Amino acid sequence: MEDKIKKQSIDRLNISVSILEGLKQNNIIKIEDLCKRSKKELKKLGFLQNEINEINIELQLLGLALKNTL
Repeated sequence: MEDKIKKQSIDRLNISVSILEGLKQNNIIKIEDLCKRSKKELKKLGFLQNEINEINIELQLLGLALKNTL
């Protein structure tokens, strides 16, 4: 089940449009691409802490996490 979710588009995530656009601009298209990134990496890409928290919470609701978060 987890692998099936990871193959899906980040558009499936219930996060703000501006975050989705920022992810896409950084070639993060699938949920698995996002799970391979750490909070630190997202911060370096220009995401604010509250945006990273929003992403992390949404992944947790799906039973997933950012890299080095578990």
